[in-house]
Amino acid sequence: MYPYGPPPGPPPRIDARQLRPRRRWFVVAGVIAAICMGIGIASFVLTLTSTVDSVDDGEAFASGQSVTLRIGPDDHAAIYVRSPFIARAHCKVVSGPSGSAPRVTTPDSSFTVTKGSVEWERVFVLKTDTAADYRVMCDDARGALTFAPGDDADLASFVGGIVVTVVVPLLGLLAGAGIAIIVGVRRGRHRRWLEAQAYYGYRGAPPPHTG
Repeated sequence: MYPYGPPPGPPPRIDARQLRPRRRWFVVAGVIAAICMGIGIASFVLTLTSTVDSVDDGEAFASGQSVTLRIGPDDHAAIYVRSPFIARAHCKVVSGPSGSAPRVTTPDSSFTVTKGSVEWERVFVLKTDTAADYRVMCDDARGALTFAPGDDADLASFVGGIVVTVVVPLLGLLAGAGIAIIVGVRRGRHRRWLEAQAYYGYRGAPPPHTG
């Protein structure tokens, strides 16, 4: 640390304001971590809220009844059934513009939404080329199921939201910690360089640093 022997006296007092990089870089590291944590929390809330709102349980209807839905070409309409799913369900469009009935299909993957204490399982997806009001009727052989309209859950968006929730805060913490460590190491080197100047009049080049 001191290449010319032990220091001749007590260590000099180095003003922290002289050290480089400046302490403001610690603040920058903290701000980066805080912003990324905030993005992660916001993403989690938005993902959870959009998922829960996928089911309109206020429009729930019993087996054999119907619901009127406004569906357009860009809409992602779906029908959910209240769990437990104890019978085979059927849904069909019973009214709407002539020749433009939505296509009622079974989704490729299962998706369940928990709203309060009730679980809803997505069972049908509705697609149309013509925006209009359509009346959709659903039933089952036992007449035991409860249905509800909603939005077709976009699994890719859901997974993307979860990824943002986890990855962005992690990257922010790693970036903030990395900046803090680098700044701490360089400030330590600069302090030793200033002490060498004070003790021995050392005039070598200062260690590399940023402002």
